[in-house]
Amino acid sequence: MSAFLQIGQLNKIYRSQRDPLYALKDVSLDIEEGEFVSIVGPSGCGKSTLLKCVAGLEPISSGHLALQGDPISGPPSNMGVVFQRDLLLDWRTILDNVLIAAEFHDLDRGDYEERARAVLNLFGLGSFANRFPWELSGGMRQRASICRALLVDPQLLLMDEPFGALDPFTRDELNVELQRTWMDTGKTVLFITHSISEAVYLSDRVVVMSRNPGGVAAVIPIELERPRGLAVRETKAFADYVSQIRGIFRDLGIYKG
Repeated sequence: MSAFLQIGQLNKIYRSQRDPLYALKDVSLDIEEGEFVSIVGPSGCGKSTLLKCVAGLEPISSGHLALQGDPISGPPSNMGVVFQRDLLLDWRTILDNVLIAAEFHDLDRGDYEERARAVLNLFGLGSFANRFPWELSGGMRQRASICRALLVDPQLLLMDEPFGALDPFTRDELNVELQRTWMDTGKTVLFITHSISEAVYLSDRVVVMSRNPGGVAAVIPIELERPRGLAVRETKAFADYVSQIRGIFRDLGIYKG
């Protein structure tokens, strides 16, 4: 039986008047349904490019890319995306921003308003449905962007550095909420982050990427019990995973210390 998301020998090449530039080279990765997989790597290694390819926002140059056996040639209908910036529209209420997802899929807004309110309640934003984005904190805005991505109940959730701009306390809080939501819904998540500890905390597997060109250097299974409280980060097992991944970066010449 094929994997839920298949990435096989994927290449992404940008053509120029000089030599072709490989952003991604021979990237292969199978992700099973319901898995939480994080990708870590240095800036410029192609993490976001890979996510955009999976999202159908960037065409691949060669290789194989399929979701549930169907080749990805455009944004899949059963996918939600969360970016580092919340991309909320300041002239629309939080409820209206969440309902954009229904409009994007040409769905009847009225059929999804009840679900939009339910998802906002799930993330503690129910009382802010009629507020505007500029009235909310950065963490609350990012919660709203996750609600928008979950509105049409996608099977695949792609997240590109969604908490990178938040303060450490808010980031911790959203890590806990994201884990809870993932465990409750069983969605498949592909998560991009620069934080090794965040990747270890959230993931079933952590993919370590090399750069120039971007490729898969290692895949580390994370065998920590769930649900994971924040205290797990103080355990030896957690520290060992973080150290192992840092060691891979040192071997790649990314860490000098």
